[in-house]
Amino acid sequence: MSRNGGEYSSDYAWRRPAPMARRIAMSLFAWQRPTISYFTAIAASAPFIIAAFVAPALLSLSPTVEMIAPIADARAASAGEIGLETVSAPFYLITLMLGDLLEDSPGRVHLVAKALSAFLVVVPMAYFSVSRLPLFAGAVLTAALAGTVASPFGGPAEFALALFLVCGFCFLSPCADNNRGRARFEGVLAGVSLFGLWMLNPVFSLAGIVALSLCPFLSGPHGLNRYASTLLCLAICAGVAEFLAPGVNMARAAAASGALTMGFDFSDGDAAFRLSGVAMSALLVIAMTAIFGGRENLRATMSALGFGLAAFVAARLAGANTLPVFVFAATMAAFSVSSPFYDGLFRSHDRASVAAALGVAVLPMFWTGSLAAHAAQQFSLQYQTAQNAPQDIRSEFALVQPGGPTIARWIEEGRFSTPEARELLALAPVDQSAVLLEAASRAKTITARGHEVAILTGADAACVIAGNRDCHADSNDAAATASVVFVPRLDLGPAALAAKGRAEALLYTEFKLEEETPFWEIWVRRNVTSVGLLRN
Repeated sequence: MSRNGGEYSSDYAWRRPAPMARRIAMSLFAWQRPTISYFTAIAASAPFIIAAFVAPALLSLSPTVEMIAPIADARAASAGEIGLETVSAPFYLITLMLGDLLEDSPGRVHLVAKALSAFLVVVPMAYFSVSRLPLFAGAVLTAALAGTVASPFGGPAEFALALFLVCGFCFLSPCADNNRGRARFEGVLAGVSLFGLWMLNPVFSLAGIVALSLCPFLSGPHGLNRYASTLLCLAICAGVAEFLAPGVNMARAAAASGALTMGFDFSDGDAAFRLSGVAMSALLVIAMTAIFGGRENLRATMSALGFGLAAFVAARLAGANTLPVFVFAATMAAFSVSSPFYDGLFRSHDRASVAAALGVAVLPMFWTGSLAAHAAQQFSLQYQTAQNAPQDIRSEFALVQPGGPTIARWIEEGRFSTPEARELLALAPVDQSAVLLEAASRAKTITARGHEVAILTGADAACVIAGNRDCHADSNDAAATASVVFVPRLDLGPAALAAKGRAEALLYTEFKLEEETPFWEIWVRRNVTSVGLLRN
């Protein structure tokens, strides 16, 4: 029968072909040679890494002292004042130490560390994706991960989440390139990533080890080779770390055991509302995959669902953004080599199978693109805020915050003159920058005259913003050897308050109060001649 006469006239409409929709769906499910796919994923991720690396200042909503403290800790670790076993996230501290070799200002150090972190996520993710995902899905997902890690509001928790997603993706997704050599090399990459996770976050490291235990059963015919290579590489990395920093693995084991007792809070209703759309989309994709895949695809479907649930719980415990979790789970279900939708597109197909495949493909792509777009929006906001930020704060700290100095300016103008009024004020990040800028300016002058300065903010911030010297373990250790100590008159946070309390005996016995500004008390050691010392 002819088409007009009705070659398909006796068929139901849903059984007829849909060539245009099929071509669109096939483009989303299209695979390319591994080399092309790998470099496409790298190229898609490169703008986020470059944007973080070349940005002049970091946009932050965190208190300025909290952004300076990790830099001081990194410099103290480089000077041997503190050991890696004493810090909560040694791997992120190492990225800060590397960033400190290239930059001086705190914001720029954080930006370089973000770029390095994103690069460490992108390289293994791009390699794993070429044998597990189509070209477009792998490139967009890798770029979204890079943007999440490198974006201004991303932190160590997002870095840890990204590494966990990369490791879990390797351990729980079947591989299309089933050869022993690739499995072993993937194990090496996964082992290095898992070691980084071990040194970064106890919650995600435990979840990563659980995912590794499932690797021999879910990652393909050579899963056991992948598992053995990962374990061997992890053991070698841990041994090298123990040799360089004795006790670091015991400290990480203690942190991991402590993570098991952490509380879990589902009470964040606003976050649940924001995530409801992507969560329901991910569940819909997984449900559609289970329906179309049937029993033959049940193991892969349950892997994606279990991986998503485990990653969601770990992300909530660690305080990381959970949006990438749902994107990963949906992408694994829809696009992995075990996806049932390839049959409906590349073999027998009709309108129903094409529509289902296209819908299931578009949903995770939309949310993955939204994740990347959100990161790009953060970079755009960072650029705009840096253009409007005070030049002195941007050049000294390379940290910018939305808004302008308000409370700090009012205090300087004398609007809040009583100590009681000052104690009621909560300084915004931009106010903290203005307060610390005054201390940095005065301290640099004093340092240039040959006197060591300490600023009581918890960490040894003076070595970062006031002079070029090795950092001490904390500001109290710095005060013990300093000639001049700056004590904040305003609330700069719990760490500064604790440091101020511990230093009181030292200040009153070995120092004398020389000057008071609206923001600072300046104490000079009694055996130091103060004539002209504090003069600008």
